[in-house]
Amino acid sequence: MRDAFLWYFDKSPLAADAFGTEVDAAIDGLEQTAGDWPKDEDGVRFYHLKHFPFTLRYEIAGSEVTVLAVAHQRREPGYWDRR
Repeated sequence: MRDAFLWYFDKSPLAADAFGTEVDAAIDGLEQTAGDWPKDEDGVRFYHLKHFPFTLRYEIAGSEVTVLAVAHQRREPGYWDRR
């Protein structure tokens, strides 16, 4: 997320702010909706941001949600696995 934020900031501080706000809101929203979003073949859930080409990749363990990645949708699939 940091790298993406800095990339957007270099282009436009307003875009960077909008990106950060949307990611934060999406993460906060998982408190209520984490179980609503689909799983991939590995059981990792994903939520696509509405205004930016990024996906939140996360797991649920009991009542805890762990965000694994804020992954760009157009990069090599699974690149975030190595991070």
